[in-house]
Amino acid sequence: MSRLVSVLSWYNNEPMSWEDYRLILALVRERTVRGAARSLGVSHATVSRRLAHLNSREGGPFVQKSPSGLWPSKAGVVVVKAAEKMERIVSEASRRRRSAETSLSGPLCVSVPNPVLKYLLFDSVIEFDERFPGIDLTIDATDRLVNLDRAEADIAIRITEAPPEHWIGRRLFPYKLSLYGHRDYLSSRPESEYRWIAPVGDPPRWSDWLERSPFPDAPVAMRISSITGRFQALKHGIGLGRAACFMADSESELVRLPGAEVVRGETLWVLSHPDLARTDRARAALRFFAAQLQNKKSAIQGGHVDD
Repeated sequence: MSRLVSVLSWYNNEPMSWEDYRLILALVRERTVRGAARSLGVSHATVSRRLAHLNSREGGPFVQKSPSGLWPSKAGVVVVKAAEKMERIVSEASRRRRSAETSLSGPLCVSVPNPVLKYLLFDSVIEFDERFPGIDLTIDATDRLVNLDRAEADIAIRITEAPPEHWIGRRLFPYKLSLYGHRDYLSSRPESEYRWIAPVGDPPRWSDWLERSPFPDAPVAMRISSITGRFQALKHGIGLGRAACFMADSESELVRLPGAEVVRGETLWVLSHPDLARTDRARAALRFFAAQLQNKKSAIQGGHVDD
């Protein structure tokens, strides 16, 4: 109790700024200084300096190191709870302010996974920018799941089976995957020397994929945690691998393995928060990007193959 009283006394004497709350909240969420810096859009050195300053003040420390990353102290838990409440209020106010905007001009942020941007929507982004010159477009090309409730983006293009129920938008269709190899890799060695590029660990369905593959007994040559990393290894001819058809079929040096199945992946969505979707520019973006993806359904579902 005395600790809590000390913290509250410090609040009363020297109130924290919203930026201080945001910093502690980001550190606790990300568990690392580097992650917090990335989420806040500032440098690693800035976060380290501000954290050291906050932890040295009366009532601190608020965030402490542990073997599993950064965690809030008892005093930090109080700050985090307050920060979460403040964040909800700030986010709701931001969404409501933006929902009142009715023109096809102003800022618009679209979050899209990097592979979807590179292989499906890059030309579409250019077309959107030309069609709506008054919209100040930002593309957040990341696999990070942005939070539309916190207004981290206006539109989110996502591949998932379970988006938040209160988000609205367009449910499109599932993408498809198959098994591929580099042409030179397949032609330069006997099947007995084939090797797989695999995910790290044993994620769901990977064993099933391997068992149903044309080469179920081939060992794993390399494990890579990221989708883009595995795809680059596939393109460099390091081994055989699984890939989205819309990615692999567009690369002339990659071919589907003989007899490989084309398997359903998760579903594509174009989403927005109900508040954000009220703006004319968000509605325009929802319609535009949903139509662009719909036009590419055949490629997304593995219909274009140059064998």
